[in-house]
Amino acid sequence: MVEKINYEMISESSKKHINEFRILNFFEKSYGTHHYKSNGYSEYSKIENLDENDKMIKKEKERETWSGESDFFLSALAYAVGLGAVWRFPYLCYKNGGGVFLIPYLIFLITIGFPLVFLELSVGQFTSNGPLTCWRMTPFFRGIGLSMNIANSYLCIYYNVILAYAVYFLYYTLKSVTGNLPWETCKLEWSSPNCLDEHNTLNISRINCTNEFLKCKNGICYQKLSFSNETLNCSSSGLISVGVWKSAFPSQDFWDKIILEKSSSIDETGHLVWQLVIALFISWLCVYFMVLNGIKVSGKLVYFTSIFPYFVLLILGIRGWTLPGAYEGIKYFIYPDLSRLKDYTVWTDAAVQLFFTLSVAYGGLIALSSYNTFHTNIMRDAIMVTISNCLTSIFAGFVVFAFIGYLSFKTDQSINDVIQAGQGLAYVVYPFAVTTINGSVFWAFLFFFMMLVLGLDTMMASVETLVTSILDGFPCLKENSLRRKITVTFICFILFIGGLIFCFQSGTYWIEIFDTFSGNWAILLIACLECISVSWFYGFENIKNDITAMLGCQLTRSKYFAFWKIMWAYVSPLVLFLVCLFSWINFKSLMLNDYVFPVWSNIVGNLLSLSTLSGAVIWSIFSLMKTVFIQKKPFKSLFVPDMGWKPLKKEHCILVNELHEKEFRQKLNEEIPNQVFTFK
Repeated sequence: MVEKINYEMISESSKKHINEFRILNFFEKSYGTHHYKSNGYSEYSKIENLDENDKMIKKEKERETWSGESDFFLSALAYAVGLGAVWRFPYLCYKNGGGVFLIPYLIFLITIGFPLVFLELSVGQFTSNGPLTCWRMTPFFRGIGLSMNIANSYLCIYYNVILAYAVYFLYYTLKSVTGNLPWETCKLEWSSPNCLDEHNTLNISRINCTNEFLKCKNGICYQKLSFSNETLNCSSSGLISVGVWKSAFPSQDFWDKIILEKSSSIDETGHLVWQLVIALFISWLCVYFMVLNGIKVSGKLVYFTSIFPYFVLLILGIRGWTLPGAYEGIKYFIYPDLSRLKDYTVWTDAAVQLFFTLSVAYGGLIALSSYNTFHTNIMRDAIMVTISNCLTSIFAGFVVFAFIGYLSFKTDQSINDVIQAGQGLAYVVYPFAVTTINGSVFWAFLFFFMMLVLGLDTMMASVETLVTSILDGFPCLKENSLRRKITVTFICFILFIGGLIFCFQSGTYWIEIFDTFSGNWAILLIACLECISVSWFYGFENIKNDITAMLGCQLTRSKYFAFWKIMWAYVSPLVLFLVCLFSWINFKSLMLNDYVFPVWSNIVGNLLSLSTLSGAVIWSIFSLMKTVFIQKKPFKSLFVPDMGWKPLKKEHCILVNELHEKEFRQKLNEEIPNQVFTFK
């Protein structure tokens, strides 16, 4: 006689005794099982004592939630729209063929951006758990959450240093309220020989450095022959200058020698720049107080921090578009070079930039959505956040390149000589551009304050992600507010200490390494694993039922909902893997303007990428050894949901399980029409 197993489908009407072996096997095949017994039978959420389980559920503490849906949407928007929209996207557009860069960017927006943002918001909201503990639908892939937290930790460590630069510039800006900005003119104590400001303070002359002269990288043109007709090189002593072939902005020298006190290479570590340490401490203090009291406080702060940057960008845009030369700058930004589509670097840059700006696979979207109420329309929010992020990046490009065009006009240099990559675009090109405009102190203050606010939004959500992961992993830490505050204090302190490496004179080189390697192919692979674990192993129909419980059947029964299945199961994983493959094939040694990083720094960078992926890999190996070799369970038990894959509240568990049961019975009637259920 077959033993009757009590399956709890949560609601009393759902509890059944299924007494046919073929039905048990069919259920196991369709939905998996949590426990396996030697006689071949499985049990789905078996509860030995339902009354005792109810008592445990009643004792469970309610999870903090957003005060309103706008809190979540603005927080997600502020998290996604960060500094990358201002200092990274415009440069990549210019570098990769102007307007043609938008073609792969928009393609990836549809094939990667929308699907992954919706997927992460769905997982977070369904489980009400952060990235470390939410990935329970396929236990073998739970390491995805660990990898997300590793990547997010790297981001927190170096990202806040970029905010420290804004704090430092704000300090000098406020000091100049009654005078001129310190980087407005070249000063002998810190400017380079080729420094050229609007007034030509150093009285240098620009010349066309032809082959009859010696053209050196420092921008100066020298006589090629000595008095004894000996051919000279740029390292020779006693060189005689004949003019400047490439000038440097005073803001460049101020950035290198005052703000960074930059060493000549990454091999020269130098000393700690204490002004930067203080600025970093101030920026961490801002983040600390924004996160300290949880989402009830941070959810209200975003009403200012998420909207203010748009207000400033609009003001700066109106001013920039009215400046002479702005049209030429914008033309460089959007003019399409269609031949660049053949270069797969353009495609990999577009994919990585999309991940960087949307913050996909960093865990932040999961953490923010975990504080949603169960029926928040996250599909609507996913679409709106993704589109808003894209439009913001494009809009910022029009603003930034208007000033670049103006600066090109003002200095009589080509845009190729004016534009710079990365940090230089934000802290060199724009700071000098505003010095040539009336009211420069006001415009500088607006810009740097906007940079600080943009960064704080991202940092607030990133630190909240780490806090959420730790509190979910160790529930005892959230029993009272004091324990949470101690946890937040500890996390911020550790990250501050980790950021000190970027405050050395060689710190800017390390920022480039972290910025390039901590979020490249490893993040793409993590996102690929997200899609595979949900659509292939957990099953699209199962995640569809879970989403139905949250959003209602009207959305999920629509024929357009099949778009998500196509993306999650096929298109997104394929695109992500191909982009990864091309990034490996096209790997080049890291460069910062004219500086080529040494081989060892590229090795360190790739180890950084591997360490990001290590969370998923190590967890998979650990779970395999523990489950198969120690606990002696079947291998397939690693790919079925465990007890933690469920909504937080019991009424939502009832709804979800009844949806799964309904689908199970439909399949059962189709495949085993003659079987009979006996109800308890």
